[in-house]
Amino acid sequence: MAFRPRRWCTSTAHKGLRYLIGVGNYMAFDDSIGLRIVERISEGGLERGFRAIDLSGNTVNLLNYLEPATERILIVDSARMGKKPGEHEFFKPEDVETKKELTGLTTHEGDLLKILEFARQLKYPIPPITFMGIEPEDIKNEMGLSATLQGRLSEYVQVAIQSCLGSLG
Repeated sequence: MAFRPRRWCTSTAHKGLRYLIGVGNYMAFDDSIGLRIVERISEGGLERGFRAIDLSGNTVNLLNYLEPATERILIVDSARMGKKPGEHEFFKPEDVETKKELTGLTTHEGDLLKILEFARQLKYPIPPITFMGIEPEDIKNEMGLSATLQGRLSEYVQVAIQSCLGSLG
């Protein structure tokens, strides 16, 4: 199957779109932190100057937000970084290397770095992207959050909003 890059509208009417994108899995305990941050923002009506998007495990859908009008994307997810559980860090895609072992690009193998590389190959416009990684305490087959991450959820929401709006990260 041949892929064709999208043809982009050059209108400036929608310039400056910002997205805060949560990824993860509700059924994997602390891996749901990105989704819970988006949920809290949406339910609290805190989307001002950006849109909060729940990609869950459908990370290929990130391609839908790679368009000329997109000014910035913040992706929030759990990340094993060797930090204390609950600590967070901002980083750029080019600052990290994936350690996931994948068989290819499918909708079931959510490696965002591979998806971004795929987008580059297809000549998608790549806006500035920042990751907010939150060190999980526990990833297990269970719904919920550890007490460590749950206790800091409001802090993560505020930090993510500030970063998305450009004052952090």
